[in-house]
Amino acid sequence: MKRLIFFMAAILFCFVPLATGFAEMPRGSLAYDSGDTETVAKQKTEYNNAYWILFSLLASSAAYEPENSTEAEYLRRYGWDFTPHRITDGKTVVHFITARSSMADGTPLYVISFRGSAEKKDWAADFMTGQVVYGGKSLEESEQVAGEKVSGKVPPRVHKGFNTYADLSLRMLLDAASHEFLDQYRSEKNARLLLTGHSLGGAVATLVGQRLIDFGFDPGRMQVITFGAPAVANKTFKQMYGDRLNLIRVTNSEDPIPLTFQAVLRNYKQFGKEVRFRIPRTFNNMNHFLHLYLDFGLRNYYDAFDSAVKKGLVKEWPEARMTRKDRPVVLLHVKQAEAKPLRETMAILERFMVNEYKVLLPNYIVAKSGSDPYDAMLESRADYLLQLDFDAESSRENNNWYLTLEQTLSDKEGNILSVGSTAKRTSPLAGNILAAMEAVAWQKAELLRQMPWLGESF
Repeated sequence: MKRLIFFMAAILFCFVPLATGFAEMPRGSLAYDSGDTETVAKQKTEYNNAYWILFSLLASSAAYEPENSTEAEYLRRYGWDFTPHRITDGKTVVHFITARSSMADGTPLYVISFRGSAEKKDWAADFMTGQVVYGGKSLEESEQVAGEKVSGKVPPRVHKGFNTYADLSLRMLLDAASHEFLDQYRSEKNARLLLTGHSLGGAVATLVGQRLIDFGFDPGRMQVITFGAPAVANKTFKQMYGDRLNLIRVTNSEDPIPLTFQAVLRNYKQFGKEVRFRIPRTFNNMNHFLHLYLDFGLRNYYDAFDSAVKKGLVKEWPEARMTRKDRPVVLLHVKQAEAKPLRETMAILERFMVNEYKVLLPNYIVAKSGSDPYDAMLESRADYLLQLDFDAESSRENNNWYLTLEQTLSDKEGNILSVGSTAKRTSPLAGNILAAMEAVAWQKAELLRQMPWLGESF
């Protein structure tokens, strides 16, 4: 627990300092203070875990399509530029992405995200159940130990396919001649390392983290967060190595993959801290998809954020904020969706999208709910009126539905400068939050065309 708190204490999200008093996505995690009581430290850890789970979900999603995915583009807008890597060795192909940025206090943060199963070769590795002996203080030693046959007492063993993926990744990461990522991380004594991944990617992240500790990397500077990952090792491994890795395993109540090996085979055991999302059984035909985890990760984060607000640890986004005297004031008038069947889902997506506008605008005022937009404009004396109209329409044929976002920009004379409407078809399988990201990104791009000075503030 002390190592986990030490790691989380060091991670402050790199984009906006916490001195502003606000922490909601994408503001960052909470810093610990020497005067924190045990209760306060625990409360901050609960919030930080939820925050970093959500960040890791985005990074894990970006690993599938780092060049052009919605998640990767979202992270790029906040300063994260991931480099994709592909390694081929015979029939095994490994994909992962790396990125380096700085936290609010200047501390370097390194991220490695491993891609989950996306090809037939990946699934072949997933369903392989054979194990190899685990050990060694270097990559060469570990590969040698893996090929040994041990008799007598049961040695620590790990999944053969996952181990192959992990060793291939490490071969590139530890080769200073071809890649300096880990060398740079290790040379910066205050830097932190986050390893993450979904499914197969989570299993690989776990083994890579364990190997790095064996190779002399400080476990107190490292965090592993996985999603829907299967067990990677046997009971002996869990007993010998399970407690030394700061591992958070995120699962959901309807995902069978994390339990498959240990339910069928006695020689597999899970370890680490489990965070379990409880999802409706109606999703049972899509329960392992990462987009479903991402939607519930956002819900989990908002629950943690609201709890932290009640405890006085963070402040909610303000209804009015002025940060640049040389920039116009924008009045935000939000019309919420009326679709009752999707009300809970829409409330979360609206919250996310409105916050994205608040991040973009240096000076804004949020109009009172139900007010007339033009009366509010006159009363506030704002320079621009930005009307946001959210709506949702469910499909009668399947679980798909349409998220719509209409944006109207007017000046203080009442002239309409721009009108745009975006409709995105979505579902739990496609990812509700991805639809929201795409919709708001398109509309924000239109705002930047009308008000280019926003790009200087963002």
